[in-house]
Amino acid sequence: MSLRQAVRTMVPATLRSIIRRLRRETPHRLRDLLPDLVDRYRPEISPLPPASLRAAVGLTSSRREFLDTGRAAAQSIDSAFDRTYGGNPAAYPRWLDFGCGAGRVSRDLMKRQRQLWGIDTDVAAIRWAQKHLGPAIFLLIEPSGPAPFPATFFDVVVAVSVFTHFAEAAQDISLRELHRVLRPGGLLFASTHSPTLTFTRPDLTPAQHASLTARGFLFAPGGGPFNEGSAFHTRLYLESSWGALFLLREFREYGLAGYQDLSVWERAGIAAGNSIPAWSVSSLDSLLAWGCPASSRPVTGRPQGLPYVTK
Repeated sequence: MSLRQAVRTMVPATLRSIIRRLRRETPHRLRDLLPDLVDRYRPEISPLPPASLRAAVGLTSSRREFLDTGRAAAQSIDSAFDRTYGGNPAAYPRWLDFGCGAGRVSRDLMKRQRQLWGIDTDVAAIRWAQKHLGPAIFLLIEPSGPAPFPATFFDVVVAVSVFTHFAEAAQDISLRELHRVLRPGGLLFASTHSPTLTFTRPDLTPAQHASLTARGFLFAPGGGPFNEGSAFHTRLYLESSWGALFLLREFREYGLAGYQDLSVWERAGIAAGNSIPAWSVSSLDSLLAWGCPASSRPVTGRPQGLPYVTK
C-alpha cells in the first residue's frame, strides 16, 4: 500500500476535504485581506462580496478570480446573444439571472441597457446583492418552490454554473419553471459541463463513467455544499431532453469563458399532457414595483427583509 493510499484509508473524507480547502484558500485569504477590509468598512467603493460568498461560487475565494470569471461569463453570453439575436436587443429587455448568487455574472450583465432580476436560494448572497447591486432586483426563493414571477414575464434567462450542479430531477423541474416564466420566443442561455471535464472528478467510478457514456448525463454528488456536486451533459442528451421544451439555436463546446459548454435555447410550446401547474403571486403589483428605477423605490421594505416568496 502506498503512502497516499494509507492516508486515504486512515483520514476521513470530510477531514481530507477540509485540509484541501485550507491549503487552497489560505494564500487567497492572505492576499485579499486588505481589500476585503476596505470593502467591509468603506462599502461605497464598489465592494465585492465577502470571501465566504465568493468561495461559494468559485474554485477559490480569490477576488481576481471572482471578477475575471464573472466578466468572462457575461462576455460569452453577450457575444452569443449578439451572434444570434443581437439585431434588435430592445426586443429582449427583461433578463433573469437564475442562480445569481452574490451577482458574480449579474454585475457585468447590468452594464448593458436591460432590466435585470436575479434569484437564488442563498440568503446571505441575496442580501448582499440587494444592498450593493442596484438597480437590478434580487429575490430569495425556496429551493423547491416556483419562481416569483408570472408566466411569460421574461425575455431572457441566464443560468451560469447552475445546471452543472443539478441532479436530473432538479434539472427537469427547473427547466419547466424557466419555460413557464419565458415568453414565446424568449431565450435561455445555459452552461453545462462537457463529459471531457470529468477529470475534475477523479473520484468517479468506472460504473459512473459507463453511465455517462450510455445516457449522455451523469450527476455525481459531492458530499458537501451545492457546488460540490457535478453534472455532465452531452450535446445529444441536451437535444433529446431539453428539446422537449426549448429549440436549440446554438451550441458551443467550451463556449462559456473557454471552460463550460454554452447553449442558446428558444422557448417552444410545451407538449400536450405536460402542462405546467398554474401559479400566481397574490401581491404581483407589489413585486413588479421593484422593477422601477432605484430613485423611486421605497427605502424600507423588501430589500431589508428576506421572507421567502411562496405559493
